[in-house]
Amino acid sequence: MAPIGHPAPLRTIVDAQLADYPELWAAAGHAHTVFPLSFDELVRITAGDVRAVTP
Repeated sequence: MAPIGHPAPLRTIVDAQLADYPELWAAAGHAHTVFPLSFDELVRITAGDVRAVTP
């Protein structure tokens, strides 16, 4: 599920390990709507809660 574009705020958890990558690619719910962004931008636009996610 895309973490942005919802009519109401959605609690979003951002995996802390994503910070290891200089560039991330996010999808806005469709294969033709992918876009590059940084970890900091992802956290900002989602108001995400950064946490360690373990399998």
